[in-house]
Amino acid sequence: MRLTHLSSLLLGTCLLSACGGSNNDSDTPTDGGTPPPTSFDHSVVGTVVYQGAVAGAEVCVDLNQNASCDSDEPSAIADAEGKYQIDWSSDVEMPIYDLIANWQQAAEASSKPALLKAAFRPESLNTNASSTAAESTSTQAVISMEGVGKLVALQEHGGEINPMTHLEYQRVARMRAAGTTSLDIATQRTLLAALLLTIYDRDGNPYKLSTEQSLAPEFIDTYRLHRHLEALIGDQLSDVLAVDDIMSTIRDQLKTLVEESGMSTEDYLASDPMAVRFLVNNALIAEEYIETPIDAKIMSDADWQVINSHFLEDDQLHSNFTLAPATLRSLFTLTYGTPDLTFVGSIVEGKVNGRVFDDRDGTDTPEECWNKELKHWVIEGDKDYQPPEIKYENNTLQTVYSGTSVPITIEFTKYSGTGEEWQAILSTTPPALKLAELNWPSQVYRYRGKQADDVMCRVRGEFATWPMPSHQDPELLTTADVARLFWPAFYPDDVVVDEENKTIKLNITGEVTTYQWSLSTSPSDEPVLRLKQIDLPAAYAEFVSVDNYLIQGDKLIEVSIYEATDYSGKLGDYLSISFDGNEDNFNQRFYKHLEAIVKGQ
Repeated sequence: MRLTHLSSLLLGTCLLSACGGSNNDSDTPTDGGTPPPTSFDHSVVGTVVYQGAVAGAEVCVDLNQNASCDSDEPSAIADAEGKYQIDWSSDVEMPIYDLIANWQQAAEASSKPALLKAAFRPESLNTNASSTAAESTSTQAVISMEGVGKLVALQEHGGEINPMTHLEYQRVARMRAAGTTSLDIATQRTLLAALLLTIYDRDGNPYKLSTEQSLAPEFIDTYRLHRHLEALIGDQLSDVLAVDDIMSTIRDQLKTLVEESGMSTEDYLASDPMAVRFLVNNALIAEEYIETPIDAKIMSDADWQVINSHFLEDDQLHSNFTLAPATLRSLFTLTYGTPDLTFVGSIVEGKVNGRVFDDRDGTDTPEECWNKELKHWVIEGDKDYQPPEIKYENNTLQTVYSGTSVPITIEFTKYSGTGEEWQAILSTTPPALKLAELNWPSQVYRYRGKQADDVMCRVRGEFATWPMPSHQDPELLTTADVARLFWPAFYPDDVVVDEENKTIKLNITGEVTTYQWSLSTSPSDEPVLRLKQIDLPAAYAEFVSVDNYLIQGDKLIEVSIYEATDYSGKLGDYLSISFDGNEDNFNQRFYKHLEAIVKGQ
């Protein structure tokens, strides 16, 4: 038995001392000295800051680096100034850990946009990226929707826990998960520190953030912009510092956009502005992170091809639908084939009325428009007129009114035909049209136009004329002159003239109709007489067309003057859309849908 015991003891000694080695390397002293310590004392002192000191935050030492505070990990509560101290003992002399601060506060207003969906360069893609923004390490909010705040810091920052340490931690966490080497992580951290100093316009240590600095409006606004970019780009790119690189490049441009909006940074970003998406996409292209912007909300080359074929070209298929507001009886038009084939209707007392207008027989007389630069009337194909090329920028198309140099800007908003945003728009349309029952094309394009100046046109070669009164002086025109010019068969018996107010009341069919005239200056800088009916209901008044007569010497020429418009003008409440009418034969399906509604009532 003794032999067996000695053998076991010898084996145990061999394992402890690594058989074959010298006993002098043993941790057990042979001279009766003090054994090495088996417990080590540690202490961390620091401050928690997030838009001011975070009083009452629970701070823990995340020894297992699992991004949460476990019950067996040392912790402390931050005081009113956000300061804390954590003391603990362990059997590890130099532990590796992160620091986590958790607290409860009112939830922040969320301005988190949807991820950009771009054609990223294959070599730039992060194949381990989260499938949704909510799961992305880089886009998790500091303050959750439930009002739970969380900041993390690496141990090298002397206990400082703040938004800057949290940004760094998020980048490092991604690298840890990807198996990045310690040397590469250290290199990236050095680059990040330099980027943060540039982004936040600071010197020294970017991770040293005082309470006062965290409350500075400039810091808060920059941080919000930074986080917005994180939400847009997420962790879709393999370059962990891509967001920070782009932010350092476009920071000043982002701030300019906010300033031009006239809104606070928080309110501006809450609207998920397209201008920011355009700017970020363009910067990603310039830095060669992506090849072409095909964000779900941004027009791609394929989208512009649809617009060119179904919206712009007169000799190609047209696919457009316009719906006026209810104040105009929900007047609607559907162009569902050529530009000359249109279904026109309205809704009166809940009933849909409509019919097809077919102008394919070529009876339309072409218009010619006044060109200020050439100083003559221009028709399409005029050898003296060279229209500029159409420009496509972001979601905006820039061209000119045909025959002129007057700029036309058309802004498009792109919707998924099955998406929630488009369905929400359909829910606001008149129920009688049953638009939500249609299976819409994959993409729907809502557009709003802006015309920079007035345009004057007339029917080519067949325009109507009237003789001027014998004095031939526009300034001497009277209301009686106007009544005699346009209603000679009814003047003076059926006409009441009011010279002071320049109004003419006609009683031709038993109903009184009132017109008012005025003089204006045409785009050709010649006088123009304008005549408008003024006794219609207020809801229609803004949309009543004006008859225009250009005064040239001894005659008046009937012209059309298309006034300058803006997105926010009288057409702003219209729903105007285009789409690929060929997709699943949608043009014909839309037409048949409206036709069935009209016939089925």
